Amino acid sequence: MLLNHPIYSLISRIESDLASYYGFDVTAKASDCLLPLRETTSGNAHRGRMLVLTEGDEVMLGIEFSSSVAQAAEDWLNPTQVITGSMVSALLVVIEEVSHFQLLTQRASLDLSVTQLELEWQAEVDKLVLLPDLVAEKGARIAKLGLRRVLTSSFTLQEDLSVEDSARYIEATRFLTRLLGSAHLLNADMKDPELRAWLRKLYRMSWNNKTTAIAA
Repeated sequence: MLLNHPIYSLISRIESDLASYYGFDVTAKASDCLLPLRETTSGNAHRGRMLVLTEGDEVMLGIEFSSSVAQAAEDWLNPTQVITGSMVSALLVVIEEVSHFQLLTQRASLDLSVTQLELEWQAEVDKLVLLPDLVAEKGARIAKLGLRRVLTSSFTLQEDLSVEDSARYIEATRFLTRLLGSAHLLNADMKDPELRAWLRKLYRMSWNNKTTAIAA
């Protein structure tokens, strides 16, 4: 059963860390909405995605991961495994999808809207927040400047993304770059109380108010 797969505990851990950092209660668990793993093929570049189905006033959510991401997550949680680039890459995928899920459910619980662009932007911020500590637990270290460079300028878009999705991801990255400049995050510690308080405040803002605050 997928419930017993290591990726389940990894999702729960990431979800708990997000709730702690931003100070929210988990109203719906991403780990409870896992869909069967999808076999990885050369023609299927999607390694993780959140699926949304609406029916009347109801919204149904599901998170799907490829078998390659699930295997990398299993390796990550194996204390005897040495950290690899594929593990870190898979971890970023899991962070992104859990970030999407939680922001959407948090807004839904308050009957507030959220945009796809905002979901993408928040996921990039959450990678900055969570990845360094997760990697540190494996006895490794993520260079802050290196991570920021990867997220803002050295990334590679999935080959099967639509033109619209590609444009939205690039736009989200542009806003992330603006945030890094406005908040002086290039050398900042994401655990800094003042910075965390500001990011918590941003988390609860509408997208329009976020972009205004970032530009200020």
